Amino acid sequence: MYKSIIIILFVTLTTSVCLAQEVENSLSKNQQKWLDTQWPITDTLQFNLPNEGQLIFYYNDEELPTDSLQAALTPLIKRATRFPEFEKEAYRLANNFSATSLQNVKRKIDRKYGRHVESIELGIPVGLDFTRGNFTPEVGFRAHLGLPGYSIGAAITNTVYFPQKVEGEIDVMSNWFINGEFSWNKGSNIVNNEQTIQIGYLLNSHPSELFKGTTLRAIYRHRISNHLYIQAGVVATDGLNTYYPVVGVRFW
Repeated sequence: MYKSIIIILFVTLTTSVCLAQEVENSLSKNQQKWLDTQWPITDTLQFNLPNEGQLIFYYNDEELPTDSLQAALTPLIKRATRFPEFEKEAYRLANNFSATSLQNVKRKIDRKYGRHVESIELGIPVGLDFTRGNFTPEVGFRAHLGLPGYSIGAAITNTVYFPQKVEGEIDVMSNWFINGEFSWNKGSNIVNNEQTIQIGYLLNSHPSELFKGTTLRAIYRHRISNHLYIQAGVVATDGLNTYYPVVGVRFW
């Protein structure tokens, strides 16, 4: 358990401030000149951490009022428990440029120094694909390691194919894939598998009209509701010499 961060705030009201600490998000000379002319630094906000580390922010109070800036940064600093002791970092804040925008600076600090609870997600995805003119149900098992903004994992899935009836008998053919998956949720530190890329390799070698020989499958999946996804991709089979599209839906 990490002890609470004690924060001391220093606000300096000036019409011109020299940067005593080199900033981590410096701009080009032209951008810096424009920014210093249009939105000169008027204030300095300093956070002193218990391990004697310091985070310093230079900004213009008209663009970023001190009270709202303090409210936006305080929760972030409390999470920055991986900030090195005795170190000092400074940032320029101004929303005119991506490198200095408040949201991007917060995201950068959070990813570098924030302490996040990593999670392991287990699931049993069930779905239905339309593969080369055939409906192919799929079921499997998935495990993901959740990290800030993204997750990585693996899944083993069974794509079930029903060949045409022979002498009135129904044949059921299982096609097992081992899959690597990468999911992300842009602009968020909480991953809910908003978007996923899946690359699969066919394990079994029973030839069929759909899969034979070396087979790979690449899928892009997008969440449209809490437990429903749509996906589209391509299958390369027959020694990677034959290609065809696949579309489908997934639950969970």
